[in-house]
Amino acid sequence: MSKGTQLWPGEKMQAFFRAHIQRETALDDAAAEKLAAALTKAVNRMLVWDAVPEAAAVPAPASTMAKAEIDADAAAAERHARAENFNPYFFSALVALAKFGREGLMKRLQEIKSAEHLRAFAEAQHVPVEPGLKRTDDIRKAIIAAVERRLADRKAAAS
Repeated sequence: MSKGTQLWPGEKMQAFFRAHIQRETALDDAAAEKLAAALTKAVNRMLVWDAVPEAAAVPAPASTMAKAEIDADAAAAERHARAENFNPYFFSALVALAKFGREGLMKRLQEIKSAEHLRAFAEAQHVPVEPGLKRTDDIRKAIIAAVERRLADRKAAAS
C-alpha cells in the first residue's frame, strides 16, 4: 500500500474537495466552491491516497461567489480560526505532572485561558471533569486531581 498524503485545512484541502465535487457532481463552480469551503472548515486533517495534483490545486476565483456568501464565509472562517487556535494536545498532562509535579502542571494549565478550552483539553487527554464546574481555577484543580489519580493508578498497576 502506498503512503498517503496528509492534508490540513487550507487551500490544498479545499482544492482536494473542490476537485472531487466537480468530478462527482453536476454542481456549478460557485456551489462546488461553497461546498468545498464548508467541508474544509468541518475537517481538521485528513489522510488521502489520491491527492489533487499541484496544477489542479489552483484556487477558484472569489468573483464566482456572491458578496453575501463571501461575508458569511468570512464570519464562519473567523469563528473556525478562533476554535482552531487551541490545540488540546499541546502537551501531555500526565507527562507534565510526572516530570514537573503539581506546580509544573498548574503552570502549563495557566496557559489555557478559557473554561471551554480547559474542558476540551480534559476531554482530549481523557481526564474526567465534572460538568458543573464553571470557574477556570476549579476546572484546573479538577484536572490536576484527576491526572494525579491516573498517575497513581498507573504506578500501582506497574508495581
